[in-house]
Amino acid sequence: MSPRFEGRDTIRKLSGRWATVQVPKCGAVRFRLSRPLPPDFGMGRVTKDAAGRWHVSFAAPQPPIERSATGKAIGLDLGITVSVATSDGVLKSAPQPGAAELKRKLRLERKLARQSKGSNRRARTKLALAKLAARQADRLNDWREKVTTQLVVENDLISIEDLRVKNMMASAKGSIAAPGKNVRAKSGLNREIARQGWSTFSRRLEQKAAAAGVELVRVTARDTSRCCNNCSHTEEGNRKNQAFVCKACGHEDHADVNAAKNILADGLLATGHEATGRGGIVRPFGPVVPSGGPGEASITEAARRAA
Repeated sequence: MSPRFEGRDTIRKLSGRWATVQVPKCGAVRFRLSRPLPPDFGMGRVTKDAAGRWHVSFAAPQPPIERSATGKAIGLDLGITVSVATSDGVLKSAPQPGAAELKRKLRLERKLARQSKGSNRRARTKLALAKLAARQADRLNDWREKVTTQLVVENDLISIEDLRVKNMMASAKGSIAAPGKNVRAKSGLNREIARQGWSTFSRRLEQKAAAAGVELVRVTARDTSRCCNNCSHTEEGNRKNQAFVCKACGHEDHADVNAAKNILADGLLATGHEATGRGGIVRPFGPVVPSGGPGEASITEAARRAA
């Protein structure tokens, strides 16, 4: 159980980077100031993560995001090959472990498999694996926070897909009576979805948008990757891997960017703005998902078709 204590009046700064905090039954504990303490912080808490690192945190309100109106709107397509594709053609990829880290992880996993359960050596190997995972998680969290903040600062309206990530990651193994198909491939896909952290990205973006007064709209994901943003022709053969070539009009684009443009068009329609492709055709399919959260918009399918 993590000890909690009164944070205010228990901290003494030693320098610009270090300070001490009075922890009950432990006395003064030195810690590194990873960020400036806000003036109105409250209770403190000491925790230990899976990598064996100790942390002290203090409850404080979410700091406001400083921004001014830009008049810009953007659509986002979350993927695996490209983590985030924007409707203005920017491709953002989450940091991945390097070759040396993957090699070390494989070596440690093989070492762990040979060691006896409950032994001290096995415990040290598990800790080394946990430190590798924590390092990658820290890099991913840092990238996610920076990207979501940048998107909120630069745009007044953000349109994203309403992805049912839990359903998308359901196992395909089936049962003994009805075994699943392509189980290994589906398992690999599930791992990649989990590694990208779509749910966490969407949640942090929603939280920051609500705090900054930015409009966030979630739209249905149906056919966004198969519909041509130029002529609205929808066909599975339009997309081949990361290339999009419309079978009807020949329009070419990056597949994820084309999907992001469709998501933006749906979001603009949902909020009552004009949304047409270069061919002058509106894509009025599928309802915007009503969420009722702050900073979000919703619209019924009938109203959308009327638009």
